[in-house]
Amino acid sequence: MFSFIKYLQGLKERFQKNKGLWFTTITVVSIFGIIFTMYIITTMTSNVSEKVYQSMSKSYKLNVTTLFDTKEEEFKKIALVLSENEQLLQAIEESKEEDLNKFTTALNTSFLKKSITNYKISLHSTGSNQAILRPSVISVLKSKNSIYGIEVMSDGVFNTYLQPLIKDDSVYGVIEIKESIHNYKKVFDSINDEYVFLLDKKMLSQIAIEAKNGKYRDMVAEYVVAQTFYDSKFTATIPEMGEKGLDNMLRDNYIIDGVYYRTYKTINDINGAEIGIVVLGEYVDKEDGFVNLADNMTKTVTTVALGLVISIMLFMF
Repeated sequence: MFSFIKYLQGLKERFQKNKGLWFTTITVVSIFGIIFTMYIITTMTSNVSEKVYQSMSKSYKLNVTTLFDTKEEEFKKIALVLSENEQLLQAIEESKEEDLNKFTTALNTSFLKKSITNYKISLHSTGSNQAILRPSVISVLKSKNSIYGIEVMSDGVFNTYLQPLIKDDSVYGVIEIKESIHNYKKVFDSINDEYVFLLDKKMLSQIAIEAKNGKYRDMVAEYVVAQTFYDSKFTATIPEMGEKGLDNMLRDNYIIDGVYYRTYKTINDINGAEIGIVVLGEYVDKEDGFVNLADNMTKTVTTVALGLVISIMLFMF
């Protein structure tokens, strides 16, 4: 061991006597040191950025889940108020269709007057001449339990709450409160974020002809969009992702195309079947956005680290 140390000391002395070789060796070692250090720094900052982007994806998905949960509570409160209206309950129990139509019209008109344009109420009576054919309503009648979730109906895609009305252990009616899934775009607009619901093409067969003809356009892969609700650049550029970009987003939870950060949340209907996805995101240059903050952080750390490494190398000379 002692001999090896003496050998290294002798090698150092020979190098130092040969100034050109010594300078060249130090330079090469320094360059490799800088390259190796930059590789470590870049890898570390990339890992941090990846964690930030994944955290953003979780945050967006949580926002959607929280929004849906909040809506369920709101619908429950409305249903509770309606279920305390004795006159309304009597009309439903006795299947007075004319009275029910008047109640429904009055309730929805009341929402409009209060600028609540996104809610719509329907009243179903088991004794009505109008057949109740929707599986979700039939399920409520049989189970005697309320149901909440997304439904693809003849007039579009809605977030729906169904509350049974029970007397003597029998269901005599159902209160239905629904809201278009597209209305949630307003919530994300208010916080300067992006929201687009893409419907799986196979679900179009459940929407009436008059409600879908000329109102949906192809987006990417098997997804379409209700174009009357979405006119933003964020929506218009989704097809530019292509199927490969979509696959990457679905696999990695997010995709950054240089203009937008995009993530998604799978949407299942009231029975658990997948009906589409919500694409969420933000403009990458958004001043207080996560992408911009992560990018600035990476650039700052890399620049400072590089400056520090170069300073150390210069000091060695």
